[in-house]
Amino acid sequence: MPTRLLLTFAAVVALTLPCRAAEKVDFARDIRPILSDKCFKCHGPGTQKAKLRLDDRDAAVKKGALTPGKHADSTLIERVLLDDSDTGRMPPPDTADRLTPEQIAKLKKWIDEGAEYRPHWAFVPPKRPDVPKAAPAANPIDAFVRARLAQDGLEPAPQADKSTLIRRVTLDLTGLLPTPKEVEDFLADKSSGAYETVVDRLLASPHYGERMARHWLDLARYADSNGYTIDGPRQIWAYRDWVIKALNSDMPFDQFTREQLAGDLLPGATLDQKVATGFHRNTAFNEEGGTDPEQFRVERTIDRANTTGAVWLGLTFGCAQCHDHKYDPLPAKDYYRLYAFFDSCDEPTIPIGGPADLEKRIAELQTKVATARLAGNDAETKKLLAEIKKVQGQVPTTLVMRERAKPRQTFVQVRGDFLRKGEEVQPGYPAAVGTTPAEKRLTRLDLAKWLTSADNPLTARVTVNRAWQTFFGRGLVETENDFGLQGSFPTHPELLDWLAVEFASPSGRWSFKRLHKLIVTSDTYKQSSAARPELAEKDPRNLLLGRQSRLRLEAEIIRDVSLSASALLNPKLGGPGVFPPQPRELFQFTQSNHAWAESKGPDRYRRGMYTYIWRQSQHPLLATFDAADAQVACTKRNRSNTPLQALHLANDPAFVEFAEALGKRIESSSPSDDAGKIAFAFAVCFARTPTDAEASRVRSYLDARRKADPKTAWAAVARVLMNLDEFITRE
Repeated sequence: MPTRLLLTFAAVVALTLPCRAAEKVDFARDIRPILSDKCFKCHGPGTQKAKLRLDDRDAAVKKGALTPGKHADSTLIERVLLDDSDTGRMPPPDTADRLTPEQIAKLKKWIDEGAEYRPHWAFVPPKRPDVPKAAPAANPIDAFVRARLAQDGLEPAPQADKSTLIRRVTLDLTGLLPTPKEVEDFLADKSSGAYETVVDRLLASPHYGERMARHWLDLARYADSNGYTIDGPRQIWAYRDWVIKALNSDMPFDQFTREQLAGDLLPGATLDQKVATGFHRNTAFNEEGGTDPEQFRVERTIDRANTTGAVWLGLTFGCAQCHDHKYDPLPAKDYYRLYAFFDSCDEPTIPIGGPADLEKRIAELQTKVATARLAGNDAETKKLLAEIKKVQGQVPTTLVMRERAKPRQTFVQVRGDFLRKGEEVQPGYPAAVGTTPAEKRLTRLDLAKWLTSADNPLTARVTVNRAWQTFFGRGLVETENDFGLQGSFPTHPELLDWLAVEFASPSGRWSFKRLHKLIVTSDTYKQSSAARPELAEKDPRNLLLGRQSRLRLEAEIIRDVSLSASALLNPKLGGPGVFPPQPRELFQFTQSNHAWAESKGPDRYRRGMYTYIWRQSQHPLLATFDAADAQVACTKRNRSNTPLQALHLANDPAFVEFAEALGKRIESSSPSDDAGKIAFAFAVCFARTPTDAEASRVRSYLDARRKADPKTAWAAVARVLMNLDEFITRE
């Protein structure tokens, strides 16, 4: 076995067994993950084979599975110790792997200590923990992290050099490269507040809103088309622009939540607040003839319930659509109580300006389309859709939510079949984490207020965890999409709760900018990302945060830094999607041959987030570099490493164009000598000076290219620099 695998295994064991022999077993940290992973599928909230529940202490004791204080008398221990060949071994060999000796030892110790159960940590409202005094720090984040490192005899990494810091924080907060002048000014500023000055400037930049909006739009499943086979175009870019504007203005997250989930229900709702409800109009829409409109309305409503559960609660709510959740205390009835909040919504298209009766005309045409589809009249459907497109073309429009005057009746859908109606339900909160008042029928506005109330134990934790993931590549809870019983236990539970309480406190004001500043000004964030032997041995996955992490840039940001380096970037904010160059053959491999009118002039050089997104045939840059698929809420993007990515950067005509522009920029830069130009190129691309070896190697390559073709020599150098790992990596 390779040494690295041995070290990884040892570290995993060490991190999953943090308690010493004399330390009491912690149910939430040590026991519940075992029961959830190995037992709850058959003996949990959703299923109770042999009438045994192991998620309920009283039930487990009554059945004899647990005998508190006596592990030898507990049938749970008896069953897990049976051989694979014995009938009754738990978990059954065809269901899950047997428990490890370490897991069995934990169960025995826990039972001997009384088999105490505790509520799931994420379902208990967070309380502000004391900041550790043993590891004093100006920023509370550092005190928590240092205290945890000290438990394993580890030290934090030294601070990264100033060049790395300004490139890192500029990429993280704006998604663009720092200019050579900005780097020079920062390096020259020897004051203690130099770094904070940079952070404040970046938080005030209009590009901050763009950078952070891209993360949120992944959650919102934003796209510019309807999806399914036809995948027709839609106008909803006004919602994308609303998100950018809201984040730039540092709209408090509780208000951000209310306006997106229920902006139309706010007193005297403004146009902007109605536009914000586009969050839940980002669902796919089936335009095919002969389909049942009600079936796909239900599917859109299901998507809204699932997305709300994932984005604000961090729970896999969709698992309770057809039956009670197998692991979490989420019965199907609670699923449809959440579903009911969105079941009584209409889905209008509203104009952004234009004649007052335009919205009514669009609504009438959409009703006729639904009737024609139900009748299977494809010709009439096609004619009406063309008419809608013509009417909508008169002025910009956007998609919004609107409450119906008379609510629909909502029923539990038996086995997830909307045609099989079970018990009628009213809108309500999941019983595991909230109490639904009985005095009135709740609305989406009530839901939005509850999600950001002190009574909700999840939203603040889920939100700060996702923010942490943005700056470190991994959340304090690694399963950022699952805070339920199958999810990971926090690596730093006290830090997570401190951040959650602080974020939602009167001083925190639900402010993203304040939260982001707190994180990026911490010594933990500013650490070097260089690996160290002692960390590789004790914490190879860097769960304890003994250093920073190198992160490959996201698809859109790779385009943005290339535009930034080449000085081609058009910094304009907002507006309809644009069409940067892409291979003409792309739509030959899709079911819909959409027009791609390649943008000319300044629009050709817009940021990646403005690229028009066809759900079924995304721009190849987005697909190649793991962009969200815009089908469901994406809580974390993958970061793959494939040969196709290298080929794309090296050969895609757009990136060749960027390299040529960077070459011209280098050639026309103020230094007249090659050494100065090479130094300028490194300052632009990497915010640092080249080493002697790097400068020598680039000079040799430049000389060789000049002999081959002096006119393209600097473009060739630029192309090399833009294809280095460092260029597309946040150190």
